[in-house]
Amino acid sequence: MAGELLQYSGLITKTRAMQKRLLKKEDFERITEFQTVQETIEFLKAQESYGRIYGGREEIKHRGQVEALIYNSILEDYQKLYHFGNKQQREAMKLYLPQLRYKESNTRIEISYFVEVWKKIEKFSGKQMQQVLQEAFGTQIDWLNIMWMYRGKQFFHQKPKEMESMLIPVHYKLKKIELQRLLTLEHMEEFQKILSNTVYFKGREALVKIQDEISYHQVMQKMYQCLCRKYPSSMALIFYYFYEKEREIERLTTALEGIRYQVPAKDIRELILGL
Repeated sequence: MAGELLQYSGLITKTRAMQKRLLKKEDFERITEFQTVQETIEFLKAQESYGRIYGGREEIKHRGQVEALIYNSILEDYQKLYHFGNKQQREAMKLYLPQLRYKESNTRIEISYFVEVWKKIEKFSGKQMQQVLQEAFGTQIDWLNIMWMYRGKQFFHQKPKEMESMLIPVHYKLKKIELQRLLTLEHMEEFQKILSNTVYFKGREALVKIQDEISYHQVMQKMYQCLCRKYPSSMALIFYYFYEKEREIERLTTALEGIRYQVPAKDIRELILGL
C-alpha cells in the first residue's frame, strides 16, 4: 500500500488539481442563460481550465472555433498527466486515449478496440492495476452492450442477429448466458426483468435501480466513485477525471448548439443537466 501511495502521489495530486477546475452545476446553469455564443466564449475565457487555451486569441468568435479549442483541452490534460506517470501508468493511459473526445465528436468506437484492450489488461503487472482496469473497462463493455441492445429493441425493432453483430464479444459481470437471454427477448418488459436480476441491480454491487430509460452515464459515474473509494491510490481517479472531462465537453458543446439556435434556457438545462 505504501509503495502504491508513493507511485501515485504526484499523479493523483495533479489529477485532483485538474478535477477542481471542472465546471460546476451552477456554471452550467449560468451558461444556459446566455443569449449568444460570444457570451459563452467570454465566460469560458474567465475559467481557469479554459482561459489558458485561448491564449489571447481574439479571433475565436464562432461556435466551431470554440468547440475545437474545448475538444483540444482534454488532449492537453491527457498529455500533462501522461508525462507525470511512470511506464506502467502511461501504458494504462494509452488504453483510454482512443476514447477521448478531441478534434471532433467521436462516432461509435470500433468493437476491435475493446477486444484489444481486454487482452492487454492481463499483461499489466500488479493485481490492483488489473482489477482497476477490469472494473473500469469491463463495466463499460457490459453497459455499452446493454445500451445497444436496449436501443435496438426499443427504438429500431432490430432482430437478435442484427444486434449481435454490434455487440462487443466480451463480458465482465454480465454473464454470457444473461447476455444471450437479453439479446433474444422480444418484449421490453422481459428484457428489464432479466436485467433487474443481474449483479448490476442486485446486492452489494448494485449500481443503479431499474428504470424505464437505462442510464449508461449513471452507471459509469457510480462505478468510478466506488472504484476511487476502494483504490484511492490507483488509475481509478485518472480515468474518472477523463470521464468527467468528456462529460463536461459534451455538455458544453450541447449548450453552445442550443444557444446558437436560440433554444429556451429551460430546454438546454433539461438536455445537459436533466433539470
